[in-house]
Amino acid sequence: MSSGTTRDRDGRVAQLSQRIGRELATKTVMFHHGLAARLGLSATDLKCLDLLRDSHTPLTASNLVALTGLTGGAITGVADRLEAAGFVARIRDPHDRRRWELRPIATRQGEILALFAPLAEAMTELTDDYNDHDLDVVIDFLTKLTAVMDEQTLQLRN
Repeated sequence: MSSGTTRDRDGRVAQLSQRIGRELATKTVMFHHGLAARLGLSATDLKCLDLLRDSHTPLTASNLVALTGLTGGAITGVADRLEAAGFVARIRDPHDRRRWELRPIATRQGEILALFAPLAEAMTELTDDYNDHDLDVVIDFLTKLTAVMDEQTLQLRN
């Protein structure tokens, strides 16, 4: 690779890092903050609810502590707010009465999906500009970026 090509690539990588690492991340946080506010929640509450909704098995407060890196006290506050707002129910584990599972309440999920609907429509329109190969590349990149973010987040906790 020539030095000009290397500089061009380095510039593209730097631009991508700036766009995704700062601009898109900031816009995403602000979007979720606004969406959460519409639901009467904090952005942290909403993201914890997302973790509960996306899990294939019921989660406990301890599970959320491990997934988020938040303290047990912070997660207790999240669970209290989500329960008070009617987004989750605390279900006692029949095998361990000290353990509570946090389960999303299905009837409230429609509200969240309705708030995401305009974004989903806009993203569908955006993807019309790309062919299947382009979309496969974007999906591959974002999948790998998600793994990088998980790794970096774990490193911050240590």
